[in-house]
Amino acid sequence: MYLSIVKEDNWFGYVFIAAGAAMYAANHVLLTKETNAIWFCLIDIAIGFSFGFIFPGTGLFIIMLCPVAVAFFLRGFPKRTAWSVLCLSSILFLTVLIRTYAMFGNEFVIDHLTSMTFVVFCGVVGKLIRKLLDAQDTAKQQFQELTESHLALSAAHQELHLYAKQVEELTAIYERNRMAREIHDTVGHKMTALLVQLQLLREWQKRDSQKADETVGVCETLAREALDDVRLSVRTLQTENDRSLIESLKQLTEDFCKNAGVTTEFAVSGDPAIIPLSLHPTLIRTVQEALTNAKRHGGAAACSIQLACTTDSISLVIKDDGKGNPEAALGFGLLNMKKRAAEHGGMIRFESEQDQGFTVNAEFSLANKKWSFRPVQQKESLS
Repeated sequence: MYLSIVKEDNWFGYVFIAAGAAMYAANHVLLTKETNAIWFCLIDIAIGFSFGFIFPGTGLFIIMLCPVAVAFFLRGFPKRTAWSVLCLSSILFLTVLIRTYAMFGNEFVIDHLTSMTFVVFCGVVGKLIRKLLDAQDTAKQQFQELTESHLALSAAHQELHLYAKQVEELTAIYERNRMAREIHDTVGHKMTALLVQLQLLREWQKRDSQKADETVGVCETLAREALDDVRLSVRTLQTENDRSLIESLKQLTEDFCKNAGVTTEFAVSGDPAIIPLSLHPTLIRTVQEALTNAKRHGGAAACSIQLACTTDSISLVIKDDGKGNPEAALGFGLLNMKKRAAEHGGMIRFESEQDQGFTVNAEFSLANKKWSFRPVQQKESLS
């Protein structure tokens, strides 16, 4: 189109058009391959406006700027670079308008301004295409991240399933060890004493029938106490599995009152629902051991159990009116109480004065865990 307006004797025009067309074509080929496209865009802009400056009076050069506008905004250059190029393009376009106005007046200036709106439209189209491509890239990246998250979640779910099985197995092992420890500390202790008494009975049968009868009574007492311990342990295990904590403690208190003939009171304050399930067996065993000690060692006639539940802690107080024993050391039962509480980060204190009863204070924090370790000095046994 430019060749049709060049005069035959204007050899510079022919050379300029041929060189500009060659550079324009080569530049667009390179623009599709090079990553640093800003220089190629600047070359395109320079060629386009140079045609407008060399051949004033026609707006054909604006057509050459349209693909440059699309390519420029499609590349998505930084804002500072984009504004710099837009300012440079505005200066060049203003230069072309001034030259056109000086040579032809307002006629072609208005035509150039109208045609330039199409370049602006091409720039908007390039910007929209850039946003669409960015959105597609973002969607692909998010899909890839979602796929990776799904795979990671599947792996975590599998690991959690294996962990749950391991926890179940460890819980079973822990429960077996706990039952074995309690049988050893309670029933085993009494059965050992019973065996000693039976051996002593054999000797007394040969020497003194009255002593033998007394020994038989001791054996009966030990056997009955061991049987009571077994029954109470079995009943506690059943309540742990079949009933709520409060129902279990109520039943345990009622059974103790009937079997031991001790007036017993059980009070609850706060919401027991906040007590963790893992803490239920420990609370039940603590009450069981404290009640047994109150009757067996303290000769108590009345016991009170107070369970206080707050958002931060669980408090359990078991108090009896027995004879008390401030000088007594920790025996099997009390040591087991402290061990169970320590396993849950809790603390147990024992308070006793002569003829003033015995008090068990157990505290378990729901917000903070604390484990304390101190040497135990063995004195007189109290279980």
